[in-house]
Amino acid sequence: MTVVSIREMTPFIGKSDLAKSRIMRAAGVMSRHGADVKVTTVVAGDGAGDIHIYGSYSSFETAAETFQNFSQDAEMLAIQQERELNPAADVRGPWLGRMLYGTPPSSPKPISVQRDYHMPRTNLSAVMELAPELDKLMDPLGVDVAVGVPIMGSDHEMMRVIYRFSSMGHWGKSVDSMVENKEFSALVEKANSYGTLRTSRMIATI
Repeated sequence: MTVVSIREMTPFIGKSDLAKSRIMRAAGVMSRHGADVKVTTVVAGDGAGDIHIYGSYSSFETAAETFQNFSQDAEMLAIQQERELNPAADVRGPWLGRMLYGTPPSSPKPISVQRDYHMPRTNLSAVMELAPELDKLMDPLGVDVAVGVPIMGSDHEMMRVIYRFSSMGHWGKSVDSMVENKEFSALVEKANSYGTLRTSRMIATI
């Protein structure tokens, strides 16, 4: 099982560099205490310009212990104090989720596309039966696929489908193939009978 924490930041105008510096420091603290951390920027779509911190953990117990430890770290406390005195971004989260399908890739890929669906929980089992089919279609393109749902957050009828790419060029080439693939289109149409696509975004690792 993979547990994921997500923190989202919208930098204030004129303070983007300060916000990014603090975010990278915070990510370093999290990593030192055992979190598998990725910092990204939203380059297109919903929340373009935002910065995200993703922490991955092997279990909820590990996530809780790691959170407790890095929250008490002297440097993290200093960052929080700096933020109180001189805010540089609107900070949201952490949200918590778990992966229903797929795991963080063994060789991290710098570009990801997230597609967030309104998915009633009663439809989750049915739609998850489509995940191996999607994975099979994406494998020849070298695209990793994962599916996650929230555990603590504002919307518990959200399901996130994640596509991972090795580069921006890889994304473009893959999408060209995907839109022309009738099997992929049919699979997407079937998924749409269970839920509704609400938002999407492209993120790039910093």
